[in-house]
Amino acid sequence: MTTVRPRLLHAQHLICAWSLMLLTGCSAPTPPKHPPTAADKIAHAKVIPPAPMHFDMPGGDRLAARVWSSTTSPRHIVLGVHGFNDYSKAFEPMAQHLMAEIGATVYAYDQRGFGANPQPGIWGGENTLLADLRHIASQLRQRHPGVPLTVVGESMGGALVWVAAAESPGLLADQIVLKAPAVWGSNSMPWYQRFSLQLMNTVAPDMVFTGRGVQSLGITPTNDPDVSRDLGLDPLFIKATRVSSLAGVTSLMGRAQNLNTLPPQRSLVLYGLRDRIIPPSPVCDWLTHLSAARPAGTTLDWVVYPEGWHLLTRQLQTREVLQDLHHWLQQKPLSRRQSPQQAQEAVCAKRL
Repeated sequence: MTTVRPRLLHAQHLICAWSLMLLTGCSAPTPPKHPPTAADKIAHAKVIPPAPMHFDMPGGDRLAARVWSSTTSPRHIVLGVHGFNDYSKAFEPMAQHLMAEIGATVYAYDQRGFGANPQPGIWGGENTLLADLRHIASQLRQRHPGVPLTVVGESMGGALVWVAAAESPGLLADQIVLKAPAVWGSNSMPWYQRFSLQLMNTVAPDMVFTGRGVQSLGITPTNDPDVSRDLGLDPLFIKATRVSSLAGVTSLMGRAQNLNTLPPQRSLVLYGLRDRIIPPSPVCDWLTHLSAARPAGTTLDWVVYPEGWHLLTRQLQTREVLQDLHHWLQQKPLSRRQSPQQAQEAVCAKRL
């Protein structure tokens, strides 16, 4: 034990610091230390609260969910898939906007092991999470026949949506949107991060990190102090992370990053160059891989925001992101639209 313990302590420090960059809730997010920025948000005259609900899974489990709806005849159905340690509340600003602008009904669910579900913080397994997503999308298809269905994944949810749509048996959706997708696979990590994670997952998979002592890294998912404060106080936002969960999400991110088969659906990726949760370097690696793997005829649009943070629809400047999203869903032209090659140039130029 005397030879292993120093390595464990070193690995603990590395993983906890790294877990902050994955929005694991290793500590409560703190507002960024930057000059004040004027907010540019859309205020809707009528705010409709979500209705609580659940989705039944084939094995008998029930996943907590919520739905935002202002009509019995929606023109569009949107399903939100949240990020690591987050939950369905993450889609509140997006849901209010899409209801008001395109008459959408928006669903979001708490993924297994997150939010209001049993055993929060216990990794459910990437294949189980994929099966849950596919089953829920299928349920929505049956519930709203003939209505276009778009699946929006944020961070880890983006990686999950990407894999679910690209791999067999696919995803029953007309369009997919990835917001700041978590594509930080082990190939994009330095050797000491890979080694530390492997070591800790072998000897102490249930060890939990709270992140005390590493807040000086200054890594935050948003520049909105109100959002940071809410995440820190929200009891359903997980703030202590198991090593086994970090290993699980890393495997999922690598699976998404290394896919050679792209989804058949019309797809949109939104990414901000101020993102330090999923920083430009692994996204550059992903784009480089995509440039070689993307088959002719695949519709993959990008919008890269020079001042965008990780939580693109929960930052101070949400107006242009939300407008781009609803215009793209309506297949309207986007002035900021980029090809994967153009996005690659912009993101790789910011590579750390």
